[in-house]
Amino acid sequence: MPGTLSRHTFVRRLATLATESAANSTAPPVHHAQFFFDNVYPLKLNAFDFRSYISRLSRRSLETKLKQNKWLPPENELPYEFKIEGVVPRRKEGGMFVKFTYRVDEASKDIALKEIHETVENFVESKSIIPWFNFYPMRVFLVKGEPLLEDMAGRYPARRLRVIFEGSDVLSIDSLYHTFRRYGRIRDITVQPLSIKDTPRFAMIIFTRIRSATSAKSCVHRMVVDGTRLSAFYDRVVITNVIYKWMTAHPRISIPLIAALIAGISYIIFDPIRTFFITSKITQRFSIQEYPLYQWLRKETIDRFWAYRKNSDEDGSLHDVSMWSERVDEEMKLRSWLKEPPETFIVVLGPRGSGKSEFIDKVIQNKKNKVFIRCDHLLNSRDENELVYKLAKQVGYFPLFTIFVALSNIIDTVASATIGQKTGFTSTTDAEVKQILDVLALALHRIAPDALTKRSRRPNRSSPGLYKSSIVDTYDSDDIPILVIDSYMTKDKESHELWEHLTKLAVFLIENRVAHVIFASSNTAINKTLSKALPYKTFNHVILSDAPPEKAIKLVRRYVDFVDKRELEDSVVALGGRLTDLKMFIKKIRDGQTPQGAFRELLAKAVMEIRKLAFGDDTEDAKSIPWTGVQFWKVIVELSKCGNVDYDSIKYSPMFKGDDTPLKAMEEAELITIIQHYGYPYIIRPGKPLYQTAFSEIIADDHFAAIMELQMNQYLSAFENAKLQQYEDEMGKLAICFTKDGKRLLGSGSAAPGDRMKWLAENVGKKHVLIAEYENKVRSLKKEVADRTPTQPTF
Repeated sequence: MPGTLSRHTFVRRLATLATESAANSTAPPVHHAQFFFDNVYPLKLNAFDFRSYISRLSRRSLETKLKQNKWLPPENELPYEFKIEGVVPRRKEGGMFVKFTYRVDEASKDIALKEIHETVENFVESKSIIPWFNFYPMRVFLVKGEPLLEDMAGRYPARRLRVIFEGSDVLSIDSLYHTFRRYGRIRDITVQPLSIKDTPRFAMIIFTRIRSATSAKSCVHRMVVDGTRLSAFYDRVVITNVIYKWMTAHPRISIPLIAALIAGISYIIFDPIRTFFITSKITQRFSIQEYPLYQWLRKETIDRFWAYRKNSDEDGSLHDVSMWSERVDEEMKLRSWLKEPPETFIVVLGPRGSGKSEFIDKVIQNKKNKVFIRCDHLLNSRDENELVYKLAKQVGYFPLFTIFVALSNIIDTVASATIGQKTGFTSTTDAEVKQILDVLALALHRIAPDALTKRSRRPNRSSPGLYKSSIVDTYDSDDIPILVIDSYMTKDKESHELWEHLTKLAVFLIENRVAHVIFASSNTAINKTLSKALPYKTFNHVILSDAPPEKAIKLVRRYVDFVDKRELEDSVVALGGRLTDLKMFIKKIRDGQTPQGAFRELLAKAVMEIRKLAFGDDTEDAKSIPWTGVQFWKVIVELSKCGNVDYDSIKYSPMFKGDDTPLKAMEEAELITIIQHYGYPYIIRPGKPLYQTAFSEIIADDHFAAIMELQMNQYLSAFENAKLQQYEDEMGKLAICFTKDGKRLLGSGSAAPGDRMKWLAENVGKKHVLIAEYENKVRSLKKEVADRTPTQPTF
């Protein structure tokens, strides 16, 4: 520096530094202190208190508010060279620490600190800062101890403070009161009695508000009062409940009482709610489309601009494809039965895909009160809980507590382990289904017209004969509720427990004239089940069969306009009158395919289905099929000739030997249909009309037909050989009845052994001829199969 500055400048700067050093040596020292600002954050009272996550003021935000003089006066307005040093947020206690420094003599330290505190406190009170999370204004306190800045996850603010004394003296209640009262009202102060020798000594201080306790803990911890250091901690009160203690002490009484209480609450509170929701579902109370005002507005606005929507023939839509004109008679019968009082079941039968659901929907679409139980959707559930959920959703049952099924089982298990007896509160899926249907019956009864049911008292769902029919007065037939049980008792689920519950519900509704019950099924065996449930009554039947060729052609022409009428008609005749097949056929033609191309595509799919279901993909797969390949081959060969075959002729053929179990299995797989007459099977037909053509297509495959004929002749050869062996064995047994010279051992009066021997000899000869024929066919077929190349299908 002397090399760069002049001599006079250097001397002047040395003098200035000496003067400043002398001034600093006489300035008051710097002191450090803290303020605690309350009501900055919401208190975090437990692990689930989400309020602390809403108010996320950062340290920088707090410092900004202080510098903007929102919570503190300007630093130049505060005495003793006040200066903010930093901020420490405390979200658990709902506040913050503000560190500051000031200059004052050691003797005037306390007076200066008190003056600064009063100035800041008056400023905060004048601002009256009230946060959003409570109605108390912000407060500021001077920290007199050394705060413990802990972040223990298991400790939360509480009204009780445990104040531990570190020193020889124990503070009196007076001293504690004067020390802690400034932070808020105190409910009680308890000092550990002198008779208790446990250490360390402590006192309990209970505030009326939690924020008073948090402020006291933040400001007083490690403070020295009369020579004793205080350590403050939160102390949560362990609340003891007399009722809870009694219940845990008497489980034999309390557990059954709890079970009864839960059942009572469910019956008194939830059952009326569930009945209301089911009633709303049936009557469509909250459906805007049912209100006359909406219907009038739609008619006068949308329908006028989009009039083509009213006529399905104009736009060619398929929503009415099930209601061809030839079903008008069945429709009229069903409509007339629905106008009568509910006296018996209405059974709609027809093969799968014949349009039973669409037929019923069309007939009752304008009815006021209706509810559908679609069993096929229920049985496709992944587990029993999903079945209950789907059933509740279909009928409008709400609220549904499926978790209670598992909880009730746990309660019963615990009760059995603790008191040695079960509570009887176990709930199963079967019980849940029954409860849903019971509430449904109650809702239907309330909807039914008064003229049909008697409502002198509340229905008892456990006794189906409670309601007595009254004299039928005038009533609107549209007010009678309708319960549709669709896909009832499907053939692959004939033993499901759901059928029993639905049958009991249907019997209850019919016997009490509450609602019409419509069963829709493809299983003709439901008549036996329903007859057992409702004896001495005949049912109203609607039989929906496949459309004959001329009707199917007429139906397709309504929705398809194709140039080549002959090709269209030939394809429809070969396709048959099954509704689902006709829908797919119409859709494919609309997508641009020709009738012949659409038919061949559907036929190819049918052939692949039959080959997979009837014969299996491989030898291992065929073992799991409940019939043999030659048995099904025998059936399709006979059906391909005329379309139907006598049931007994197939049953007693060598392939089946009088056992009709394989035939019933084929019917369950929907490969064939067994037509009954007075409850006795007498005709076998293809599972659907398209299968008739598919059977012929399978037989037309020469290579596959040769293989099946080979297996059939091998089977017949083995069958005849077994018969031949029986005849030869019997002939050997009869041979002992003759001597060597041919005379009878039993005498000349007994001709039976000789006549039997002649009959056996004749049949042995016939069997040899048959076996020779079969063996010749087997040899030729083996050579044919070995030399023939598999032909490609024509589709």
